[in-house]
Amino acid sequence: MLDVPIVDTAYEALPLFPLPNFVVFPNTMTRLHVFEPRYRLLASDAIATNRLLVLVGLQGGWESDYYGAPPVHAIGSLCKIINEERLPDGRYNLFVHCLARVQVTTVHRLMPYRMASVQVWPDLPFDNVRMDDVMQRLTSIVRGLMVKLGENGGALGAVLAATRKPGILTHRLAAALAAEPAERQALLEMTDPILRAERLSDLASDLLLRVDQPKVDFSGIDLAMVN
Repeated sequence: MLDVPIVDTAYEALPLFPLPNFVVFPNTMTRLHVFEPRYRLLASDAIATNRLLVLVGLQGGWESDYYGAPPVHAIGSLCKIINEERLPDGRYNLFVHCLARVQVTTVHRLMPYRMASVQVWPDLPFDNVRMDDVMQRLTSIVRGLMVKLGENGGALGAVLAATRKPGILTHRLAAALAAEPAERQALLEMTDPILRAERLSDLASDLLLRVDQPKVDFSGIDLAMVN
């Protein structure tokens, strides 16, 4: 069977959907509620064409210029609209799948919303032997966390059961384990899967130490993020 890529290596103009404190990882899905008029138009235009858009986080200080064009992070997520619901007042509920991590190379202000030129930013090659060792440690810690969480750890079990591919698994575990926006952005920008797995091991270990605290609860993980 031919290994046919699901995305191009670069795109000249895709709609840019910036969101504060938001990161979506490759090979995960998420839901979006679109209510601003400019982004309703973005959603409508994307649905009418190739259904692609770039989700990207806003840089610090965005509050003072949110309704203008505040600066965005250089690394974002190429997403495809899988399903949509248009509400009677024009708002949208979107269900999107992140296809790849991308680098935003140019931002254009040509429409009520911004367009961007992007390049796909793939993971780096890795040493299989070292990766096996790192992934064994990571999955062991995550399984320990699942045991401590009891029935609230079921979502993490679903992540581990869905795939054994290190690149995909580490992105899905990042979606489940990392809560702080800055941490999520840093994990998204890591192109070395081994370093990403090592950082996730640290995060999982920290959660394991704090698991008895009331705020540590995975029962609310959106399974759409890990399917």
